Amino acid sequence: MLHQPVIGDIYYDQERRSFSLAYYDGLQVLLTPRPHSPGDLGLHLSKEALDEQVESGAFTPQYSLQHDIRALSRSQKKEIEKRRPYIEELEVLVKQGAGPTTAATLNRLKQIVHDKYHIGLSKFGHSTIAKWWKAYKEADFILENSVIERKSQPKRIDEPSELFLNTFATNHWVKSGVENVAAGYRLYEKAVRETRMQNEAITLLSLSTFTRRVSEFNEFEVILNSGNYSAIKKALRTLCKKIVTRRVLERVEMDRVSLNLALIDENGIPSGNVSMYIAIDCYSRYPVSVTFELGTNEDTEGTVRSFKRIFEKTSSELSAHGVPAKIVVDNGSGYKSEALKQIAQRVGAELIKAPSNEPWRKPFVESFIGTLRKEFFEGSPFEGPNGEVIIGVPGYKGKRTTKKTKPPSDETIKKAARLEVKEFGDLLHDFLVDYVNQPHSGLHGKTPQQVWNESIEKQPPIPVNKEQLFIACHYLEAQPKLMERGTVQVNKQVFADVRLKQCYLDAKTLNPNQAMSVIVKYDPDDARWVTVIARFGGSDTPQTIQKVENRALSEDELAVPISFDELNAVTDGLPRRRDIATRKIKRLVNQKSRRQRSGMEVESAKNYASKGLSVTDRISESNKRYAHRPLKQNRPPIKQEAIKESTETSRRVNTDLRAEQQTMQWDE
Repeated sequence: MLHQPVIGDIYYDQERRSFSLAYYDGLQVLLTPRPHSPGDLGLHLSKEALDEQVESGAFTPQYSLQHDIRALSRSQKKEIEKRRPYIEELEVLVKQGAGPTTAATLNRLKQIVHDKYHIGLSKFGHSTIAKWWKAYKEADFILENSVIERKSQPKRIDEPSELFLNTFATNHWVKSGVENVAAGYRLYEKAVRETRMQNEAITLLSLSTFTRRVSEFNEFEVILNSGNYSAIKKALRTLCKKIVTRRVLERVEMDRVSLNLALIDENGIPSGNVSMYIAIDCYSRYPVSVTFELGTNEDTEGTVRSFKRIFEKTSSELSAHGVPAKIVVDNGSGYKSEALKQIAQRVGAELIKAPSNEPWRKPFVESFIGTLRKEFFEGSPFEGPNGEVIIGVPGYKGKRTTKKTKPPSDETIKKAARLEVKEFGDLLHDFLVDYVNQPHSGLHGKTPQQVWNESIEKQPPIPVNKEQLFIACHYLEAQPKLMERGTVQVNKQVFADVRLKQCYLDAKTLNPNQAMSVIVKYDPDDARWVTVIARFGGSDTPQTIQKVENRALSEDELAVPISFDELNAVTDGLPRRRDIATRKIKRLVNQKSRRQRSGMEVESAKNYASKGLSVTDRISESNKRYAHRPLKQNRPPIKQEAIKESTETSRRVNTDLRAEQQTMQWDE
């Protein structure tokens, strides 16, 4: 099949003269000689005649390379345009009989190009133009073929492929490292093949490139295990830059931290140690979930509760929330639970588990925890109830700095407690509001709130399906009895529904003697509704009844989630799991402690015991003894003015000392 003529096509005759297609209307063609000269005449042919000439070999077509933009690189096109004036004018001179590489011809050529194209006479030398002509001649007088691709540096990897490799290497490094590079590369090849089915822009990179990327991540382990604090801090900052994300909620890291801090609960009793669950968005450095608990260990309930807070805003000032694409956690007892895995799958989030005791695999959340300790618990200034300045959270005992340092005992931490639970929640909330609105060095001077807003404006996050989230978070199970009136009791709360009553009647109709136990799935943080799964003999499929309502709650109370702990607080004590609320400290609690006795028996008690006296007789003997004791003489009376002056001096000295200690701590 002959090529359909296109204006600009080039044809060569048997004498190697070149012609350019100047006109074509489907029937007639006009070929003009190249290069143009006043005496040259064009050829006017019919389309059929041109095809015959091409088939017979009288004309050899050299179709213009401009129709295929991928045939020439950018540098080749630039080089062609640079040579074209010299080659075309030199070809005219050669046809007139001039020698192509003589000095006289080249000088004349440079003058012609200068006058016609306004190019400087000394722009190119004689040897350069001579090389161009030689290459042009060797390419059968085809300028496009005479310019070869220049040798350049190794080809840069395109951005989509680079990003895909970085994400793949990061995820596998976070999980356990990629020690077997060959096995890791095979997994990478498989991942690229699967991804190319949806996105052909992703290309497979070489094994050497893959090895280089993985080795960059593995080098961090050597530094982070070294114990050099400054090197570790620098490596963590570099690692955060290596982990590339393009939008918010693409990668969220979660962790739990236990603090040497106790709080005063609503009954005025010191709590157990405070522990915090934190989730931070890696793109914007925004803490999307912060919860705290009192005297608890890491467990499934705490991690799930922290995970759920990612899907809803904390307050009007901390509004970031949404469905994360990837969740990075460690292998702690709470994060490796099957419940968290299932909930993440149901809401469409990929759960990536890092090895235990290797915090650097979650550098963003670890960095934030360090900032929280330094800037809030240890270094944040607070104004006390009397206007005094307090540096650091009152009652916080600090972090154990070395393995040799003995941590404070639970009794010491409880004695130091001075903040009430609600007061602590208020202070923490206000600090987080300040944090998300302060410039961040890792965000090029922007604030986390600013970066979050810009990202969701370009690419809005996936909307949270409240119904799906509600069902997904019913992860605990109980097996109570289904009562005839259509109720089930779970964790001291009674749930009722007419559908349960009908289910009871249907089951008894099938078999009056069968047991009426059912499976109830519920969320410990939301005691408003439960899901009941009923399996009875005689029925092929189980019945699933969702949103069975708590009988004790009114319609207004059903609007806001309330935990089982809060509902059972009257009988079971105060709830352990808390949320931060909406920096002045309103009240500090001064705990009263009674002086401990030595436990040694005094001499008078021994005498009374040897006489066999009763308690009443002992008191009487003691009163007689003290009643007849003479007063010591020569002791001058103490004046009230002296007592007052001594008290004022002591208070002033203690106040100055405390202020000096606070100033030293702030300077550090």
